[in-house]
Amino acid sequence: MANFVQHRLIIAAFLLTVICSPCGAALVESLANVNMLTDAQVKQELEDIDQLTDLLPFEKQDPVQLKQQLIGLGYKVINEKTDQFGLTRIRLTKKTTTKYIKLRFEYLNNELADYGLSVDIKGTPSYVNSKNKPLDKLVWDVLQKQGAEMSEEPLLHAHKMFQDVFDKYYQVVTAGKNDLKAVNISGDSKQLNNDYIFLVSDAYAYSADGNDCVPLHEDYYSSNASNADSAINNLLAEKRLDLIENILDGFNPVGRIYAIRALEKLGLSDNEIIKDKINKILDMNTPINVCEKTHLTAREYKNSIYINSNN
Repeated sequence: MANFVQHRLIIAAFLLTVICSPCGAALVESLANVNMLTDAQVKQELEDIDQLTDLLPFEKQDPVQLKQQLIGLGYKVINEKTDQFGLTRIRLTKKTTTKYIKLRFEYLNNELADYGLSVDIKGTPSYVNSKNKPLDKLVWDVLQKQGAEMSEEPLLHAHKMFQDVFDKYYQVVTAGKNDLKAVNISGDSKQLNNDYIFLVSDAYAYSADGNDCVPLHEDYYSSNASNADSAINNLLAEKRLDLIENILDGFNPVGRIYAIRALEKLGLSDNEIIKDKINKILDMNTPINVCEKTHLTAREYKNSIYINSNN
């Protein structure tokens, strides 16, 4: 039926070219960029979304069981890591004929702190049902109807953060660990807490070996260097030099390099204690694997960073 409708539209476009060649050509080009799915194909594509929304609300699910259920539904775990402060981050993805589904969960002691869900519909040709309704609109309707915390239409993104759990995480991180000293950050300063955590935690953006790429799905990686740049500049703007110095003792290798660069720009790297820490970090020479540029040395990476010292 779907093919019959599409054939009729193509015939109509052909007849239109006899009357209005430019109009007909535009319509033919438009139809060429559309892939009409049968009702059975639409049902199959939406079944993935139905199965996912059946697991909502995620915060009510046991983390281990939820992961196993998703694996049973065809999702692949592409990254799972627990940082030095006890926060576990899990990323999963599923690829179908028409779309990528990506999931991210963060847990603190089995309490869900944050989740993200996104569906990427593959590009040209676009997918529509027999009534010419785009697949992304159909997916958005299902997610919205089933209670996912959706972004504004047509973005197929859902996100929910549980601030009470993150407040517990803030307390754990700011209390310090090993050589990382305790710091004082107001619980009301959410952005400051987030920036500091981002730069000291080895679960955020960078793996413990300095990997600068975040796996989004099986064949695409994204660099988060811009997030580290924003975080360090926010600390500079707040004049929290104590936090920047403390990052030198943190667990994020790229965060440490950003802290070194900031202290150099401020002319504070010659302090005997700070200089000793900087030398030890650089002598460790942890490889920094940047997207499309692999195995930069710590010094090479440091020299590639620009810090705005006008804050």
